[in-house]
Amino acid sequence: MKKFLIADSHSIVRTGITYLLKEEFLNIEIDACSNGNTVWEKIKTNSYDLAILDINMPGTDSINLLQNIFAFCPDLKILILTTSREEIYARIYLQLGVKGFINKDADDAEIRKAIITTLNNKKYLSPGMHVIQRLEATKRGPLSLFNRLSPRELEVMTHLLEGKNVSQIANLLCAHTSTIGTHKAKILQKLGVTNIIELKEFTQLFNHTGLGTTKLVS
Repeated sequence: MKKFLIADSHSIVRTGITYLLKEEFLNIEIDACSNGNTVWEKIKTNSYDLAILDINMPGTDSINLLQNIFAFCPDLKILILTTSREEIYARIYLQLGVKGFINKDADDAEIRKAIITTLNNKKYLSPGMHVIQRLEATKRGPLSLFNRLSPRELEVMTHLLEGKNVSQIANLLCAHTSTIGTHKAKILQKLGVTNIIELKEFTQLFNHTGLGTTKLVS
């Protein structure tokens, strides 16, 4: 019997993934939760064949959560299912050790494919990420400026885009405000913007057009 963990703050998502799993597999057990603290407690006390996690659950430091999970259970297979842009976030989370990264906008067939691929201990990349990898191989360099950011800088950027201030982010990530302030300054510098308004505009432009890329010389 296979055992799955589903973690998402939205009940409708947990229900939908449960339905897909029960359609795909016979004789399975599913645990579901809505926040990172519960994810951690369940992983410490259970053995899962696959964990399907969102990285944007309220009150969850996803970078720290994943680092703790892999320190405790290095062989756990994890699939990230999120609304976050693959082009911005997938590479970093794959480098942290997750097996796959897929956007919630994907159709049922692609989500099933991602689940089966990661369950079989193989890396899952969406068709769009395969295209990006091929382009990067041709150009011999990263296409996106977001690849300049570290995992923690990406995490801080996400919270900044959600409207949180430095103190709120520091409290959430259990860090000093000066540390978060340094991360913020590095994010702005690496992306070539000067304030949060410009950061939001830059990210929105990337989301709509795929811009936000480095200038590459052939």
